[in-house]
Amino acid sequence: MLKWILIGIFSFTVAVGAGLYFFKGGSGGGAATEIDWRLMSELDYLNNKPTEKLQKAHNTRVKIPGFMVPLEDNQRKVTEFLLVPSPQACIHVPAPPPNQMVYVRMKNGVPAANGPIWVYGDFKISTQKSQYGEASFELSADFVEDYR
Repeated sequence: MLKWILIGIFSFTVAVGAGLYFFKGGSGGGAATEIDWRLMSELDYLNNKPTEKLQKAHNTRVKIPGFMVPLEDNQRKVTEFLLVPSPQACIHVPAPPPNQMVYVRMKNGVPAANGPIWVYGDFKISTQKSQYGEASFELSADFVEDYR
């Protein structure tokens, strides 16, 4: 009898945990393929030629780690920013190469981030211009979370 009670409690716990996981969209921003800066650096930005592996990420949902460089003065609700691989790669002269910057457009504004973050959204290989230089990638983002 005790065996069946323990199995019931375990099953209930697994069901509730799975429900919460899927209801909240998994770990933060939901199902997304992680891509990193090494992969993005393989883009030949002079000729706009991605590697085969990078081309597979085009038009898919991804998550990318990095640092936010807001493109707006409103620090309370940022809707457009550059995502860069390190805090030193922000807006200093010279700017990072285009294959080391992602132009992010948030579907809803988010607070400005001072530390590392994960950004979730739809990834495109597409040159975008900003006041800080060209970015070789675009992310239509819907979720940002602290990097953990």
